[in-house]
Amino acid sequence: MSNYWLIPFGLAAEAGGVSLLLTSSQTMEAVATYAVLHALACSAFTLVLLVFMPQRYRTMRFLPGLFLFCLQFAIPVIGSIGVFSGVLLALYLPRLERDVPWQIVEAPELPYKPLDLDSMVTYTEGGLRQVLREAKDPDKRLKALLATRQMAGPEPVDLLRSALKDPADDVRLLAYSMLEQREKSLVSEASELQAQLKNKTSDKHQERAMRRLGQIWWEMVYLGLAQGGLRHYYLEQAREVLVTLVGKYDRHQDWRLLGRIELEMDNPVQAGEAFEVALENGCSPESVYPYLAEVAFLARDFSRVRYLLARCPQGRSHPSLVPLFDSWLS
Repeated sequence: MSNYWLIPFGLAAEAGGVSLLLTSSQTMEAVATYAVLHALACSAFTLVLLVFMPQRYRTMRFLPGLFLFCLQFAIPVIGSIGVFSGVLLALYLPRLERDVPWQIVEAPELPYKPLDLDSMVTYTEGGLRQVLREAKDPDKRLKALLATRQMAGPEPVDLLRSALKDPADDVRLLAYSMLEQREKSLVSEASELQAQLKNKTSDKHQERAMRRLGQIWWEMVYLGLAQGGLRHYYLEQAREVLVTLVGKYDRHQDWRLLGRIELEMDNPVQAGEAFEVALENGCSPESVYPYLAEVAFLARDFSRVRYLLARCPQGRSHPSLVPLFDSWLS
């Protein structure tokens, strides 16, 4: 700390330069003299400040010293005193309270209770059906119904319909509301598409709207949401839309869906014709041959059934068809 004497030297140099600048009549000489004295004062304060700087700045004296000198020299008169005071205040008067970025908590203990595996719902059709049929706790049956929202295809609708006979009112009401919600969403979408078809739009938009409308009518039947006369009505609506589609656009996916609708309406001859056209238009064989095999089965042509199933690429077929292949081709 032997360079403390530089502090009064710097103050004296700064004060002398200011007084000379204010009293001298020769302006240029006074300015030059002040610049020299101001530089001496800045150098003195820089040497003092370097002693108070942290260790990482004291090891590399040149760059921090140059920065402090330039900062003081750029501010005449009060630059040296202001920078000196500001640095010392920042170094030795920190905030009394600091924001702690973490919180110390105790290590959590391991669970001391075993999991109740019996209360965990198995998310498969068989598991859910077993829970709905055999579980005595209504809460378990309610959880099983809610789990059907994760399933696709007609299986969840079948499970919901079976739950309509449940002895618990809450289970029956939940099953009914879930069925109604599924049906309302499809009917609402169909109504919007019918309204769009009444407006004059582009052919591409009309094609997409008609195809989706036919799929919705078919989905109502395929999922089992329609029964009796309503089911027949939806099939008629779907066939009408698909006949219009294949007449205008002749897409193989539309012919395939038309064939499935004809099969559902007990028209195997028309269904077979639609499936044949779908094949001719480029539909994949593995998605058509099983339905053609069903048409052949209804016609009691069992040799053709085996022939068609044998031509199916079993590695790319749906897993549900594996038992069918095993029974007919083994």
